[in-house]
Amino acid sequence: MTNCLSCDFGSHLDNPADRRNLALLLKSVPTEVKWCHRDHHIARRAHDHNWELDPITRSLLDTDFYKLLMLQFIWKQFPITSASFSFINRSVEVHLGDLIDADELREQLDQTKKLRFHKSELIWLAGNTFYGRRGIFEPAFLEWLERDFRLSDYELSVQDGQFTLSFRGLWTETTMWEIYALSAISELRTRASLKRLSEFELDILYARAKTKLWEKMERFARRPGPESERLWNEAAAQLLVAGIRRKSHERRARQQLYRNFQYLSGLSTRLGSDRNKCT
Repeated sequence: MTNCLSCDFGSHLDNPADRRNLALLLKSVPTEVKWCHRDHHIARRAHDHNWELDPITRSLLDTDFYKLLMLQFIWKQFPITSASFSFINRSVEVHLGDLIDADELREQLDQTKKLRFHKSELIWLAGNTFYGRRGIFEPAFLEWLERDFRLSDYELSVQDGQFTLSFRGLWTETTMWEIYALSAISELRTRASLKRLSEFELDILYARAKTKLWEKMERFARRPGPESERLWNEAAAQLLVAGIRRKSHERRARQQLYRNFQYLSGLSTRLGSDRNKCT
């Protein structure tokens, strides 16, 4: 796939300097992000990874935005109201309690329960514009998030191959568990499924996934459009870069990867929408 990437961009670069820069760029991309069919790097990492000390929820902002809006409403209108929530698996044929280790789920929930909002996260919430509104979160609410917000306790057991998971307490303490609990269960199910695959099976799985992703990227790059669509394309590209930067474990590699994708974004803009598909 590295050669395919070079073909797709390189065949449309008339400037020799751009060609040299692209060649250097591809060499500088860390090994773990090069899509090379000769190296089963992603599959090997997934196969060998034991997932220890790998929190699924790393920040209380790892949630749907509407949950924060709901939390502010509950905090303001029903601060002392109690509520309980329960997890229900509607796909009863899937025995999640048999697929997922209950101790692993409990470890993830315990890790999430310890999280607190950081000052930098609250500054970000206070300073951004959402739905065209600035200051959508009240200062008193943000102060409460920093000072008093806590997640409630939970109760977890396994019955007939299904999890019985419930949260009881103040409504302000239980409502946010919805996304955190669903994320933990969904991710642990995926990890459990991957653990049962051989390295070869994982290699096929990731190859198919990368093919689909590459096809989407090609369609994305070829789409001409008005100014509003161009701005959306740029925003989506920045989100892609941000996601990759977050997953990088080495600061130097992360910075270099960001510069690489900035350069690729610039090339994509100049190349237009008439790229040839690689064969």
